[in-house]
Amino acid sequence: MDPVDRYERALVDVFKQTPSKHAAHERSRPILADMIGDRAFLSAMLTRYVADPALLGRLNYPVVAIDGPLNEYFGLVVNCWIPLPDRRSDISSKAIHHHGDMLLTTGTILGPGYVHWTFTRPQLVDAEREIFDFDVTTREQHGAGHIAFVDNHEPHLPWYPTDLSITLCLWSSRHPTTWRDRIKRIPALKNNEQKLRRLATLTGLDRIANRVMDLKVIEYFDFYPTPDGMKGMRERDEHKRGPNADHLCSFFHVLQRTGHESLARPIAEHLDGGRLDDRATVSRLLDDLRRGNPIEGKLSSCHLDLPHTMFTQDDVTAALAARKHGR
Repeated sequence: MDPVDRYERALVDVFKQTPSKHAAHERSRPILADMIGDRAFLSAMLTRYVADPALLGRLNYPVVAIDGPLNEYFGLVVNCWIPLPDRRSDISSKAIHHHGDMLLTTGTILGPGYVHWTFTRPQLVDAEREIFDFDVTTREQHGAGHIAFVDNHEPHLPWYPTDLSITLCLWSSRHPTTWRDRIKRIPALKNNEQKLRRLATLTGLDRIANRVMDLKVIEYFDFYPTPDGMKGMRERDEHKRGPNADHLCSFFHVLQRTGHESLARPIAEHLDGGRLDDRATVSRLLDDLRRGNPIEGKLSSCHLDLPHTMFTQDDVTAALAARKHGR
């Protein structure tokens, strides 16, 4: 059996037998430990990725996300973290954020990993300025073999790694699985979830939508440091997507660093079949991969200039201290 399918079945068994999602995540840790240590699992995930030429045609994001199984109980994603050009590790990879009702267990497959901070739940202290008060609860290195859990509504922050790092993420709602979760896996509804969420917000039906479809209307999921304390963002200031050529560089970097040069063959077949748009970049990277020329991952320029998602550890420390001094 394909290792991805085998591990999915093992995890589904755990979630089926464990009514509490928190307990299911805890019971899944030994399976996740096996997954992050199993080279065949990563190989199967990368093989699935290159099988779809549309994925190779993606626009660039700072993390190369390789989606795995998604069912009514959980979703699996392999994230490949590309470091900053100067390899700094005290710069935030995104805003301090939480995931609402979602639970996350993450294990590091490869690389030094990132420094990971978690925080207490935010308390609104100045509604007019949208200033929140919270504290750091943990600071730890999420390195190879390490498994971490992020609770629902628990703010956390991955800092940029010093080198390519690959993590496996197990996501689920904190709520028991119901018929609603099975409905949400219907492709037509899944593909239109963003439209439904926007409609719910505009029409004031978000409370009904949340009860019926469990759609998440984002409010203060993200925070960033200011001289007055931590400021909440009603709308996420998210990274834009860079050019496909940058995504290709990052993905080929992942293939090279993980020893999957053999996957050049299906990519070359897509190229020969006219299924890839940027033929010049793919041809060059295939040649570098075959010759063993170093291929570097690439963050796009639009990923390096967002002040609300790029700040230092000192910035966070100063903002937290500002609240303690009553600013």
